[in-house]
Amino acid sequence: MRILIVAQYFPPETAATGRRAQDLAESLAARGHDVTVLTARPNHPAGAGRYFCREARSSERAPEGYRVLRLAVFRSPHARPWKRLLNYLTFVLFAIARGMLLARPDAVLAVSPLPAGLAALALHAWHGASLIYDLQDIWPDSARAVGVMKRGLALRLLAVLEGLLYRRSARVVVISEGFRDYLAGAGVPRERVRVIPNGVDAGLFAGAPCEVRLRRAAPLRGRLIVGYIGNLGLAQGLDTALEAAARLGADRAALLFIGEGVERQRLEQRAQEMGLENVRFLRGVPRRRVPRLLATCDALLVILRDDPLFQITVPSKLYEYMAAGKPVLCSVGGETAAMVEAARCGLALPPSDGAALAEGVRALARDPAGCAAMGEAGATWVREHGSRTALMTAYAETVEAAAPSASRPAALRERVASGAPGRF
Repeated sequence: MRILIVAQYFPPETAATGRRAQDLAESLAARGHDVTVLTARPNHPAGAGRYFCREARSSERAPEGYRVLRLAVFRSPHARPWKRLLNYLTFVLFAIARGMLLARPDAVLAVSPLPAGLAALALHAWHGASLIYDLQDIWPDSARAVGVMKRGLALRLLAVLEGLLYRRSARVVVISEGFRDYLAGAGVPRERVRVIPNGVDAGLFAGAPCEVRLRRAAPLRGRLIVGYIGNLGLAQGLDTALEAAARLGADRAALLFIGEGVERQRLEQRAQEMGLENVRFLRGVPRRRVPRLLATCDALLVILRDDPLFQITVPSKLYEYMAAGKPVLCSVGGETAAMVEAARCGLALPPSDGAALAEGVRALARDPAGCAAMGEAGATWVREHGSRTALMTAYAETVEAAAPSASRPAALRERVASGAPGRF
């Protein structure tokens, strides 16, 4: 089969949706499919300007055999709404224009956020190909949850487009049962929704060496290090972590934030204003360094704002934390907390509660043996239930099953092949 993957973010960017797209491309190519990834030059605010993102070429063939085409879109490290809108809009338009020139795929697979889905929706109609949508973030509700958008005409329009995308997709692949329930509530038949979580290549994290120099540097030296690695964005609500750090001032514990994002500068400034001497920020790093940084920490933090939308998600970093064999401090409710409790890999704490988070850190500091047991339990659980290889095999089989049954009628395919435009 010829498969076109549309994803706004793709490695060397470190966004979780980009890693999902790369995993799919590798898995499908390994099964003998002709795979093309249509993406943008590194453009996420969390990685804008980072040295490892400047290496991305406009066109390349990956060692695994798939092709990557990168589009030049508007990009900015700033989170001003009009700049983000321009970024999304240019990706949608340029992806549609470039995708229309490609040979007809049998399937178009879009990895959220919504702009990639909208571009794929148009290409699905143009080429008469099956459409599969990978839902990692629920738009536009997530924009509403973090305060980027308010209720109004724009939000209603995005909701209409979101519904159209779900209806036109032969399959919608989601990362949690909560997402499946959400789609069912939106009128999407359950039989068209497949739950395939984010997984991890546990071998990349097991036994990774510690960065000794970092552990010995101020203010981490001699302290229990609680690490957070990922996007320093609006959804994470990292002010809660700063509140916890303030409460831990007299304790031998420190927080280490590693990453980029629209909140980074504000968080650093606030930490200074609060006089926090137990907090350190590091710039975003390439993926190859992540296992060593996780190994450097004593415990790892997964955190999101307290919002009903985030009750049904499971951040992809949780799988990596578990694979690293470290106890997890879970400042997220719902399915993420349930997963941590089921795996017995950490402490599930009330979200957006700095006092509870501080007490969780103290509980880990008092129980080194318990920390080791939690870390081992998490590593065991993820090997048994979160194997990226097994999950991507299931995903590839889903794509293969969806494509022939969901293709557009032969007459439309013939019109497209002859150059006539496709229609909804």
